[in-house]
Amino acid sequence: MIDDSLLLLFPEFLDTKPEVFSIEDLQDLDQTLALLQSNPPENLEEIIRKWFKERLTIRDEFRKFEKQRKELGKVPPTEPIQPDRLFNWFQELRQQVKDKLNSKRNGEQGTGNRE
Repeated sequence: MIDDSLLLLFPEFLDTKPEVFSIEDLQDLDQTLALLQSNPPENLEEIIRKWFKERLTIRDEFRKFEKQRKELGKVPPTEPIQPDRLFNWFQELRQQVKDKLNSKRNGEQGTGNRE
C-alpha cells in the first residue's frame, strides 16, 4: 500500500513539470516502475525515494512543487492506495512516464539531470 502523500502527488508533478526530467531520467523511471509493477516489494516507497535521492534536481523541484501546492491549499487529503489498486497505480504512472518519454524523444528538450 502506498500511503505517502508525496508519492501520490508524483503523477501530477510529472504532468505539470515535464521539463525537469531528462530522457535518461524517464527511461530509468520507466525501468524502475516496470520492475516494481510486476512484483511490488514491501519497501516500495523506499525504492521510489531512493530514485529521487539519486536525482537531486528532480527531488528539489518536487519539494518546491509540493510546497507550492500546500500553500495554495490544492492538495486534498488523499486516501492510501490499497493493495488491490496498487497495480493500476503503477500502470497509470508508467503509461504517463512513457508518454512523457515519447514526447521528449519527438523533439522536446529536457533539462533534468542526475546530480
